[in-house]
Amino acid sequence: MSSMPQAVGELSSWHFLAGPASLCVRAEGFAAGPLPPCAAEAAVVLDLAGELLDALEAAGLARPPWQWVAQLGGMPAGGAQAVWQGREAQARLCLPWSALRGLAGAPDVPGLQWLPTPAECMLARWRLSEEDLAALEPGGLVLLDDAPAPALRARGEVHAARAGEVAEESQLRRWQLVARWDQPLALEVVMGWRGPVPALPVQCQLIEVARPDAALARGRLVPWGSGHAFRIEAV
Repeated sequence: MSSMPQAVGELSSWHFLAGPASLCVRAEGFAAGPLPPCAAEAAVVLDLAGELLDALEAAGLARPPWQWVAQLGGMPAGGAQAVWQGREAQARLCLPWSALRGLAGAPDVPGLQWLPTPAECMLARWRLSEEDLAALEPGGLVLLDDAPAPALRARGEVHAARAGEVAEESQLRRWQLVARWDQPLALEVVMGWRGPVPALPVQCQLIEVARPDAALARGRLVPWGSGHAFRIEAV
């Protein structure tokens, strides 16, 4: 949509935090200048995004007070990202995944556009011993015994799990088999607010929750008996 801001320029943005939510606001006439920014100016800029703040509070996504952060630099990358266009300001918003997972549908926030996000589908999880890990080799098979239903999620959600936002059972089963899409998916699809879900990628990766960006093994699912197995192609 051409009416939406593509990005909020970092050097001319004003940064605010409300709990785990973060916000960068840009407003005409309030770009960074030769003098250091001050709290009074920040309060005016924040007020120009009042429509957004009111809608976020009404949806239960972020609650005041918003605290100004006198810093330059980028937005936090550990949550759901969205851009917003108002009458007098534009903004970029970052919310924790947990704030969206409990919603049955997309929150009603006028002017807000969710950005696509890297996504994956968790296919299985295991407790693997050091001996099990040492035995992983190309051509080997790992059976999917009692596998859970495939779970679509943002790749950033596994980082939240690493930070402790998972149940004890998931912590014990810290080895997961995931299928990752090469291109980001619409956040509305990843959250389950609308469909359809694209076909699963053929390739799968075995990851550890503590280090989700480093795949321990790669391969694909193959039929095995009445279920499936993970056939390893590379380690």
